[in-house]
Amino acid sequence: MKTTTWVPGTNKELDQLFDELRNKHHSDTSHRLWKNYSKEAFDGVALLSIHFDNDGNPEVCSSATTRSCWPDTAYRIHNRVWKCSNKKTYLNKVSESMGFIAQQQSAWLMENTNCDLFFISRQTTNWEEWMIKHFNSDFGFDFNTDKYFYLTCPNECDDTCWQKIIYSGNAETLNRWKRRSNN
Repeated sequence: MKTTTWVPGTNKELDQLFDELRNKHHSDTSHRLWKNYSKEAFDGVALLSIHFDNDGNPEVCSSATTRSCWPDTAYRIHNRVWKCSNKKTYLNKVSESMGFIAQQQSAWLMENTNCDLFFISRQTTNWEEWMIKHFNSDFGFDFNTDKYFYLTCPNECDDTCWQKIIYSGNAETLNRWKRRSNN
């Protein structure tokens, strides 16, 4: 197994492969979030990642990004993540492919950008504690969560833009982010 992470535009071959895999996923309109995988959804991302299985086949794709509605030192890892193969669901732990991508993306961001906090967010709830447990114990992360929903896209009127996050890094950065409680 191997995870490759790169800055878009720095590896033509990987850019092309990622776009082919993205386009295939975007074409599957049976997926409830298929619109999230349009070409435009990846404009301005900081990183792209592909995890390859032992036979060299793409297994998982993901990006890392930042947005103007977040603190400028916060980056979302596992942004627009999808499985190309090995589409097992209801796993009893975080898969190695997901863990390895998270390790590479977070390490690259901390070493090469002003990132002082990285996070994962989802539109659903009740996933945070399970993810924290497995990312922390199996992959050496120090993820945390809190009681807030954070603004993850610019439209404050859209309830799907307010999401729970798990984060690692400088918790003080959260004070510079629009958030609300679920009350």
